[in-house]
Amino acid sequence: MRPAPSTIPALALLLVLAALACEAQTQGPAPAILEDDPAALLGLQLGECFARFGAPGAVGAVRGDAAWQDDVAFVYPAGYALFIYGDRLWQLRFTKPYAGSIYGLFLGDASDKALSILGQPFDSGADFLLYRMPYKSYPVRLRLALREDRITDVYLYRADF
Repeated sequence: MRPAPSTIPALALLLVLAALACEAQTQGPAPAILEDDPAALLGLQLGECFARFGAPGAVGAVRGDAAWQDDVAFVYPAGYALFIYGDRLWQLRFTKPYAGSIYGLFLGDASDKALSILGQPFDSGADFLLYRMPYKSYPVRLRLALREDRITDVYLYRADF
């Protein structure tokens, strides 16, 4: 479970983000395709995210059911988003136009392909498959969002947040 949100004033946080974004512009463009197993990225600190991915194309707030569930999302034009809580990356989202694979799966693949590659999910419904992914120091989950039995979005996240 995530701790209570930081007491850093919103203006101070925006100034820090702006400074990091300016610094990141000198780092080069964000990668178009990430590793097939991006779980190692989870837990990166904010500065490490900017150093690795550069400035995002857009930044947004994602509201949770409770205030402690609010996140900042850095959205990249290649079709992925980094969800930050506090100063750590806790979730990755992949959506169109992302062209890379995630654990051998591509956006648009049928759910049968996920079943053949990853086996039976931990949980499932008409519009999702949820997998427990092996990782060493914290639990990782992979959620495949489905529409008409095709993968439309992929979420990889730390389940201990």
